[in-house]
Amino acid sequence: MPQPRSNDPLRRAIRKLVLGLERREQVRKEKRRYTRQPLNVPVRLCTKTGEGQYQTLCAAWAVDLSMGGISCLVEQPLDPQYTIYVNFDELLGHACCIPINMRRCQRLIGNVHQVNGQFVYETETEPHPGEEAEAA
Repeated sequence: MPQPRSNDPLRRAIRKLVLGLERREQVRKEKRRYTRQPLNVPVRLCTKTGEGQYQTLCAAWAVDLSMGGISCLVEQPLDPQYTIYVNFDELLGHACCIPINMRRCQRLIGNVHQVNGQFVYETETEPHPGEEAEAA
């Protein structure tokens, strides 16, 4: 299915990540809105200061990724009421912090927690990839 073009740099960065993962991994059918792709890479979760700088909150291990969001493992509980930023700098080779609304932080075992977040796109009036085809 062709993906619609977007001028939103966050969507383009996420699309690039997802498409690359789809090429490497066999796509499995899911009931979710977007197909999750295994990621398994280190990332950093950050907050944004009043001056617009990103400050590392903690190291994380990105488990999977979709056009809708990301799942990470962290070694501390995080408050799921906040918007935080996933720093993909090391993975992409250039500065790229993507905002997520944390939806859940669940303790798995010991001090290991799973954080699930939904990507925050700059303009939610633009259809998500694939929605144009669904509406037709």
